[in-house]
Amino acid sequence: MTQELIITVAAIFSGIGVIFGGVLSVYKISKRIDSAIGLDSNGRTLAERLERVEHQLWENGGTSLADRVNVIEKHAVKTSAEVELIKNLILANAASSSPVVELPAKRRRKTTS
Repeated sequence: MTQELIITVAAIFSGIGVIFGGVLSVYKISKRIDSAIGLDSNGRTLAERLERVEHQLWENGGTSLADRVNVIEKHAVKTSAEVELIKNLILANAASSSPVVELPAKRRRKTTS
């Protein structure tokens, strides 16, 4: 009789443990989902946060990331053209005022046999 009682009590405690573990797992998952799509520390929803990111992806008159990248690209093109012009002027001036100077030959890699 005591052995059956011990088995019954162990089965009840095991069942309670499994149920408690399942409830705890569901609670943790729901908290993770809530933190991902719920309100952030500033009280904004996921939709509001995505709208703010979307605002940065398309040109809108100067305040978006795309506008800033376009400005940087224009400056880079202008700087590249200026550098090319200066390089050509220096090379033209050097060619007309001094003899041609040969550059040393490139080093060759040793081949292993």
